[in-house]
Amino acid sequence: MAEDAPACASFAWSVARDRAAFAAPDLPVLASGSTLPAGTGAAQVALKPAADVALPVQSERTAKPGTFAGFVTAAVPSAGTYQLTLSDDAWIDVSQDGRTTLKPERISGKAGCPEVRKSLRFALGPGPITIEIGRAPNPQIKLDLLSVE
Repeated sequence: MAEDAPACASFAWSVARDRAAFAAPDLPVLASGSTLPAGTGAAQVALKPAADVALPVQSERTAKPGTFAGFVTAAVPSAGTYQLTLSDDAWIDVSQDGRTTLKPERISGKAGCPEVRKSLRFALGPGPITIEIGRAPNPQIKLDLLSVE
């Protein structure tokens, strides 16, 4: 699949697993506030107009008029580096303590890659996390959370 779009091969790391997850016919569709399914980590999230969303942790970026926002939670099974990939351009905040936004270790993004726009890597400990999505141009976005091998 990476060969069909040169931009997909130019990410700092492979996004082939994410592209395959986003193309799956049984990709779960989740409402904002839901929990990502254990095991797969991929879902399409239904977002709301940013003005109508109260995020659990204050975002580092203020909402822009006409954009969409939402959040999901996930369980991190063990400490390590995790890759969070988005299908579209959007702002992402990740919190593991419910108060503080974590800084990504690395970010890679490319326009022109079908299904994938941005991928971030975070050092996470075991336990629950909150993934907040803001400044999204569309009312739905696909995201994938994977352990980096």
